[in-house]
Amino acid sequence: MSIETDVAIIGAGPAGLSAALEASQIGARVTLIDENARPGGQYFRQLPAAFRLLNRSAMGRDYGAGQDLLSRLQDERIRLMSEALVWGSFEPGTLEIYHQGRCRRLQAARVVVATGAYDRPIAFPGWTLPGVITGGAAQIMIKSQWVLPGQKVLLSGSGVFQLPVAAQLIKAGAQVVAILEASRVGGWLSGVSTAWKHLGKANEAKDYLGTILKARVPYRFGWAVIEARGDGRVEEAVIAQVDEEWRVIAGTEQTLSVDTICTGFGFVSSLQLPRLLGCRSEWDRELAAWVTAHDADQRTSLESVFVAGETTGTGGHAVAMGEGSVAGIRAALDLGSACTDEVNARLHKIRNNLSRDREFASFLNGVSGIRHGIYELMRDDTVICRCEGITVEHISRVARKSKGNLRTIKRATRAGMGPCQGRICGSLIAQIAARESGRSVEELGLDTPRAPIKPIPLGALI
Repeated sequence: MSIETDVAIIGAGPAGLSAALEASQIGARVTLIDENARPGGQYFRQLPAAFRLLNRSAMGRDYGAGQDLLSRLQDERIRLMSEALVWGSFEPGTLEIYHQGRCRRLQAARVVVATGAYDRPIAFPGWTLPGVITGGAAQIMIKSQWVLPGQKVLLSGSGVFQLPVAAQLIKAGAQVVAILEASRVGGWLSGVSTAWKHLGKANEAKDYLGTILKARVPYRFGWAVIEARGDGRVEEAVIAQVDEEWRVIAGTEQTLSVDTICTGFGFVSSLQLPRLLGCRSEWDRELAAWVTAHDADQRTSLESVFVAGETTGTGGHAVAMGEGSVAGIRAALDLGSACTDEVNARLHKIRNNLSRDREFASFLNGVSGIRHGIYELMRDDTVICRCEGITVEHISRVARKSKGNLRTIKRATRAGMGPCQGRICGSLIAQIAARESGRSVEELGLDTPRAPIKPIPLGALI
């Protein structure tokens, strides 16, 4: 079954929603595609329709803002496809979609990829124990079902994302044992002047901190979890002080009784789809990660494909919404929508706000960006590829022989060939390959994505 649209937008988070609203407003027919049952993405994630919310404020300000934004989707030019997976593309402008138990083909004149990012995995002894999850996973459980991941929760990571996760856990009834911030407090204090330029974000952080302080949660700078222990699930967390490169300072180890560990060391851009479409990737030194290359209009190396949001790098929901708005407008203008004075003024305002929001994001990324010492927590017997059960030692041995060739490592070990298709282990494998080959992760490049980029039933292809 084939569907036609002017602009196909993949991902209904802050970036995708903004792109859809802007493109439709100036006349384009939009198809908005998302894997979840309800639009909103991670930031604006909504409870299931069957739930009745008694206290909207308990869900945080982002929940309410999401409801207000989603109410604007009632536009006849916007077609929403929920629980739909874009799993491949074999021709320019053609997307293969798995939806309602069967495969469909979507023909689009312009495509906006807003597939977001996922938590950056950090491996340490015991990280595969039940009870060790990412901060993003904990947030999904609370936002989508109001379910706690555990009762005694330790947060360990870097960056401001730990604040809303901790506050939401506390409001949902969990005991947050401690928040460990790997970065030093000095870096955060240096940004006071920057924070004053962004009072909205500062007030948001103040609300989260108020909840955390009221619950008397210890907030430790220069600390990280280094091991999880337990019989069948997490029972203890070993923590330690870390230096400026996040290497463990010997003799500072402590043990905490916990049943859940939430890690949050930043995010990795979801590049599988833009790369499958043929978009060029580039290395972002500030983020120490691969992102999708794009110009000021959010246009990729392919004229008909745009990107917005965390697919272009971690910048927060305000940056994502600004990029989505630019991408939506430019995609619609490509197709003949009138570039009126009103549209030009709108673009100018969006870009000014986007510049300010990116400045703040750059400060946060500089302070809390990943330090390579944290990867030294991996031991030879630490499982890296959970799907296939492949250890550090196995990957290291092949990496030394192949001089860090990622494709050879994948073929020889099957690491990255399981259901997650390298989303969890891929960045860790690259770190091991770089270490063993003496090359940088940037020099190693990226492995080639293959369709389907996520598993789909074989019967749907028949």
